[in-house]
Amino acid sequence: MRPERVPWRRVAQQVAVVTVPLLVVVVLRVPYQGLAVRLWLVALGAIGLGLLTERALAGRAVRDVPGLRLPWGWWRRARPERVRALEELEHAVDFSLGTAFDVHYRLRPHVRRIAAYRLGLRGVSLDRQPRRAAALLGPEAWDLARPDRPEPDDRNSRGLDLAHVRRVVEGLDAL
Repeated sequence: MRPERVPWRRVAQQVAVVTVPLLVVVVLRVPYQGLAVRLWLVALGAIGLGLLTERALAGRAVRDVPGLRLPWGWWRRARPERVRALEELEHAVDFSLGTAFDVHYRLRPHVRRIAAYRLGLRGVSLDRQPRRAAALLGPEAWDLARPDRPEPDDRNSRGLDLAHVRRVVEGLDAL
């Protein structure tokens, strides 16, 4: 099997296309001639790399992979909307890692709502049966969900750490 010949005519055309602008820059003595020469060398390197790639892949069957094509109209498709409540909960957790204010006013309402729902499945009211709710929730989840939780004295004091939030979530999941 004889290797295919180098397409010299096409290579010469490509070299001419990148050389003509260089000659114009040199003849007109445009500033930044050094930059023009460097760009010309990069273009010649790209042509050479294309030629080498073509030679390396010569004779190999190249199939069209259907998974790599973008479906028609991909730019018009709406991105799937995230669940708004989930986004709010994510933001509440992120902010609660910062300040006590955010723990009390952003994260706590979510924890109370989830705890009330999970306790309600067991027939326990968060507000009317606090002792039973505290026993079921665990100390860390109860501290955030309890109805008589006071506002923070210093709003800018440190919020919760991620391990504490994880334990609260585990307490809610345990229900």
